[in-house]
Amino acid sequence: MFLMWIRRELLRSWKFGLFFIFNLSLGLTGYISLEAFKVSLEDTLNQNSKAILSADLAVSIRRELTENEKTALQRVMAKDSEMSETYEFFAMLSSSKGSRLVMVRAIDENYPLYGSLTLSSSKVGIQQKTPKKEIIGSNSAWIYPELEAQLGLRKGDSFQLGQLQLKVSDIVAKDETQTFRAASIAPRIFIDRSLLAQSGLIQFGSTYSVNYFFKLKNDQLTEDRKTELLKVFKDPAIQVETAKTASEESSHQLAYLSDYLGLVAIIALFMSALGAAYLFRLFMTERVREVAILRSLGLQAMRAVSLYAAQVIILGFLSLIPTVMVSSLLLPLLSELLSSLTPFDLHPVMSLKAVFMALILGVIGSFVICLPFLLKIQDLKPARLFAEEKFSTSIDIHRPWVFLPGLILFWLLAVAESSSFKVGSLFVGAFFGVLLILYAVGMALLVVLKSARKRKNWIFKYSWLGLSRRRSSSLAIFIALGLGSLLINVLPQLKVGLQNEFKTDAVSKVPSLFLFDIQDEQLAPVQDFLQQEKFESIGFSPMIRARILKINDQPYERKSEERGFKTREEEMEARFRNRGINISYREKISASEKIVEGRNFSGNYDASKQKYPEISIEAKYAGRLRMKVGDILQFDVQGVQIEGQVINLRKVKWTSFQPNFFILVQNGVLNEAPKTFITALPKMNEAKKEELQLQLAKKFPNISIVDVQRTVNEVLKISDQMSWSLELMAALALFTGYVVLYSIVSGQVNLRRWELNMLKVVGAKFSAISNYLVIEFVTLSFCAGLIGASLSMVVSYVISYFIFEGSFIFNWIWPILTALGVCLLSGLIAFFASRRVVRESPLVILQEER
Repeated sequence: MFLMWIRRELLRSWKFGLFFIFNLSLGLTGYISLEAFKVSLEDTLNQNSKAILSADLAVSIRRELTENEKTALQRVMAKDSEMSETYEFFAMLSSSKGSRLVMVRAIDENYPLYGSLTLSSSKVGIQQKTPKKEIIGSNSAWIYPELEAQLGLRKGDSFQLGQLQLKVSDIVAKDETQTFRAASIAPRIFIDRSLLAQSGLIQFGSTYSVNYFFKLKNDQLTEDRKTELLKVFKDPAIQVETAKTASEESSHQLAYLSDYLGLVAIIALFMSALGAAYLFRLFMTERVREVAILRSLGLQAMRAVSLYAAQVIILGFLSLIPTVMVSSLLLPLLSELLSSLTPFDLHPVMSLKAVFMALILGVIGSFVICLPFLLKIQDLKPARLFAEEKFSTSIDIHRPWVFLPGLILFWLLAVAESSSFKVGSLFVGAFFGVLLILYAVGMALLVVLKSARKRKNWIFKYSWLGLSRRRSSSLAIFIALGLGSLLINVLPQLKVGLQNEFKTDAVSKVPSLFLFDIQDEQLAPVQDFLQQEKFESIGFSPMIRARILKINDQPYERKSEERGFKTREEEMEARFRNRGINISYREKISASEKIVEGRNFSGNYDASKQKYPEISIEAKYAGRLRMKVGDILQFDVQGVQIEGQVINLRKVKWTSFQPNFFILVQNGVLNEAPKTFITALPKMNEAKKEELQLQLAKKFPNISIVDVQRTVNEVLKISDQMSWSLELMAALALFTGYVVLYSIVSGQVNLRRWELNMLKVVGAKFSAISNYLVIEFVTLSFCAGLIGASLSMVVSYVISYFIFEGSFIFNWIWPILTALGVCLLSGLIAFFASRRVVRESPLVILQEER
């Protein structure tokens, strides 16, 4: 009997069921597509993890290992493994066709232990077992195709790298060992490691890393070997990675992006839930009398609740079908947008995990969003049968706690998607803050519209009064479209600010070139050279390699890796804690820095008057490592232990591209320490910049030069690709808002059939009634679009101020266009949604009444 009633009710209300399923599945689509993308990315990286690392296990450090460390490494690894040793560093490549910063990987005959390098000429993958690697034992190199495009280098061309004269042996068509981290500011080239001694590129203080790759005979022992190495290496700057951890580290850029994509998808899910909940409210409004009859015949309240709850759960289950179908279409598009950010071709498919997530959210989510209305059934009295007015019945909510399960579910989803309790909680707080603002503005708008009773034009009068009378539906539309308008406006606004920040026009302070690895003895010659060329640098900053030993007498130990769920904050802390640092010294902070807590340096260090030297720390870095003003830090600087006290936290505007550091020490403490220098050169035209790079590369071959503008363009290109994927999710959210609008308009029009047909009976034309409905919803959507666009300005400013250090430029064109677009589309949707009822003959209603 129970199942038969559910089946009859589902068939009877099939239109409601379809709309409910469509609303719910639309919100689930974005969320599930992202889950499927994440699973696909994770599976691809796991399958290729050894190729990404080029080993089962790797040890890397930004210095040479000591003899004791080398002995320990050999003792642990030599017994059952093969090894490949490589060096990686930045250097300037120069040729007759121009100069370019490159990432040099100096390899031996065993590289790569896993994976392969595919060369353009032969299309053959270079692997460990390749009998003859052409660059080994010769003055030649493999280069990335970017150098072929940017400098016109071809196979057989010659170029200079430091003191080496090399020939292009081949072009790398595909590099399976390329990680996300390596795809940075410079294309890669490969040379023979034995050439380093004569290259002059690696000197004291040079920035480089040494990598020891190991291929184990039994890869099941990888974790055991890693544990042993972590015990023997006391320096946290020595990185020990397995193939698994390397693939995870490689994908952290995409991990952050997918986190924020997920948060936007959750907003779309919320709006679809809003539409589904409103549809269920209309459905229950129409079923009030029927439920009251069942109650009067003896049906228990919980039994009645369970009947409709089962119906909702079944509809939630059925929403899985269109969700999977649409997600399968959306997933390749999302992957295509992000394809250039991955080293491998992704072929995402809908996994069982993603399908299971859709099922859980569809079933549990549909039940949670309808719970407030289901519980209201218990309050129904048979007396409702005798209500005189046909449309006087309604479902009102008087128990605020019934919304708690939905709020908890929303918070859990936000935390899971952002992989951060902090970000997830802030997101939920900000989201509901925006909701409250939209709700308050919407309520104020409805109050203002009540004044329309004074208007003479009946179409405007009754359209606006109708909005104020139907408060719940009006607010649902206003909130859904307001949120969609906000989302679709935030990213374009942020992009305008960032692009303006990076523009190198006449008044810009962003430098053209960035020089690093300047040796101590080269400082004066470089300064003289720049003076002769009439270039004034933006100051020379010393850079000293160090590591933190203690904080407040507590050992600053290597962060142990824990299994299970890790937040992004924990992952970031582990990355910062498990590496050495570059520190510097200054007399005062620079123009691109601002003290947010504490005081400025008191002058040069005076040991007779000060107990500790003064230290300044970048605020976000201090927050990640839980440092604060007053803390005592102990450093190891080239074997010398130095203590200092934190006297301020400062905010750094990293987009200024000035020489900045996480940690600054008071002037007069580290001045005699071994160091290199970095500097930046101000704006110059392209011809002068290219000429200067060539001269610097010839005169000081070990100095690395970053073309800031080219780097900025690469950053903007990547940000454009990322923003397209975010815009895709924002568009999905806005489309969901339109579906909510369509659902509510359709429901309202059907609910108001009697009213609309009575207007026809008293002489209103069909066109006037159509205009009456269109004006009603255009007014609401225009106000929602305008308020959402205005709120996007506030949200963009907050994000710019706290994340991008104030790079905000007001752009009014896009918000106005989107507000008008929301208005226009809403008018069309309202017109088509109401068309059937508007054209309906009033005789239909009269016949139904009989």
